[in-house]
Amino acid sequence: MARTIFNSPELPRSKSPHSNAVKVGNLLFVSGFPGYDENVQVAKGDFATQMRQALKHIKHTLEYSGSSIDRIAKVNIYLDRRADFDEMNEIYKEFFGQDASSWPARTTIEARLPRKDFLLEIDCVAEAGS
Repeated sequence: MARTIFNSPELPRSKSPHSNAVKVGNLLFVSGFPGYDENVQVAKGDFATQMRQALKHIKHTLEYSGSSIDRIAKVNIYLDRRADFDEMNEIYKEFFGQDASSWPARTTIEARLPRKDFLLEIDCVAEAGS
């Protein structure tokens, strides 16, 4: 099965070897995004800012790849601090809406993240655009 790689020139790029997204068949796999700003920096200690940045990058990647947030099937969120769980849910609803019938499947895990200032990382799987 053919793969299509997507790397938006408008997104910040870390030195990690990965693509923003990969389309295989009718699925689009979006790589994990920490809360990087346009200078590949994170707002140290500011969970809300990091989460909104990560979601902004997910949305941009989906659109760049021909998909959209309403086509997301599954979201994985990796939290550095369990204490951010309630705030994460509130910001999540800002992004995905208040209607539970429109929310994608989700897994949230407390995890040690690769950089000390990362408070979260988010990835997803979506239906690819046609």
